[in-house]
Amino acid sequence: MNRFAELLDRLSYEPGRNNKLRLMTDYFASTRDPERGWALAALTGALTFQQAKPGMVRALIAERTDPVLFEWSFDYVGDLSETVALMWPAKSSEPLVRPALSEVVAALSSLGKAALPAMLARWLDALDETGRWALLKLVTGELRVGVSARLAKTAAAALGNKAPPEIELIWPSLRPPYLDLFTWLKGRAAKPGDACAPAGGRRSTHSRSRRFHRRMEMGRDSGAGGGGLRCAWQTRRASLLPHR
Repeated sequence: MNRFAELLDRLSYEPGRNNKLRLMTDYFASTRDPERGWALAALTGALTFQQAKPGMVRALIAERTDPVLFEWSFDYVGDLSETVALMWPAKSSEPLVRPALSEVVAALSSLGKAALPAMLARWLDALDETGRWALLKLVTGELRVGVSARLAKTAAAALGNKAPPEIELIWPSLRPPYLDLFTWLKGRAAKPGDACAPAGGRRSTHSRSRRFHRRMEMGRDSGAGGGGLRCAWQTRRASLLPHR
């Protein structure tokens, strides 16, 4: 969790696109699975936690600080995660075990509404100021570090010297923490299955484009539940994305 927090902190202060790419690519290269996969999921907006809500964070800080002082501080800072991270009372006892990013994701995904606040409080007690800020960003789903999903995928592609459209083509078939993606990017496995490629092999973009328009004109699609049409649309869209 500390390394992920450091990444978010540096991204939030870095204005340059190329430097943001370098920071993310270096993180993906130096971080093991599944931590880097969960980080990529967070950066691309692929993580949602049903029970983790901003109201829970507000309730926790209200139990530990003066509510009026918190509201004044929140109005001044303008960011819930940063305000709570700054105001959370530090524990004077011996340091607690700091959670790993994968541990945090697993707990946020599985714990019920009753058990989650106590776990979140223990994490906040164990982490430093930057770690608390990153944790709360993850919980609230509002990273706001100047990184789009496209930019995060581009950084992952750079890890294996791949073109960003290659990642876009297979992205719909991938699931966090993207173990198969990073194994392929590191050159240790074949390319993950492209959900939009036919079983007999990948056709050219031109062929896929013709098939897409033909199906649109006919108003039907041979894929079950419209999946084939969605894949044709995704393939066409990815082929038009600029290489940036």
